[in-house]
Amino acid sequence: MTADAAPQGAHGPRAYFLAGTMQGARTGADLTDQSYRQLLTETLRGRRPGAVIHDPGVVMAEWLAAHPADVRASHAALAGRRVIRRAELAPELTELTELFHRLTRLAAESDVCVAWLPGHEPSMGTAAEMLSAHRAGRTVVAITDMRQNLAVLSCSTVILPDLDAFADWLDAGGDVT
Repeated sequence: MTADAAPQGAHGPRAYFLAGTMQGARTGADLTDQSYRQLLTETLRGRRPGAVIHDPGVVMAEWLAAHPADVRASHAALAGRRVIRRAELAPELTELTELFHRLTRLAAESDVCVAWLPGHEPSMGTAAEMLSAHRAGRTVVAITDMRQNLAVLSCSTVILPDLDAFADWLDAGGDVT
């Protein structure tokens, strides 16, 4: 399929949700390298110029920009708490958890959820986004080596090994459910 023949979703250009490891197994504000988001975006733009791309990394950065110190301080304080009750979270953490839920809903509303899971590091957020998209009947493309991970296997429409395989999948039409 050529870039000129970009697939359409039910209501216009196909929407892609970029799921992927942010925090992974790290604590606090220690994030994984997020450069994969640009690589996925460039790959999609090159092959699906009219596509709508939902990047949680961009959404999170925009949201955090409004009050980064409060969020980071409240989030860091969680490490010292033995018991955490959702009803007792600081307002900015309640907003952060609501943002997480909005993002999982956006994954379910997008036509394709592209999950970047390099190596063998699990990502609970990515798993939630994949499950949400899977339950909504969307196409879930996992780019990962985790072929035997039950969550990946259960929620993926297709599992690909790397970015080149993803580009090939798109070039072949990017079959969707």
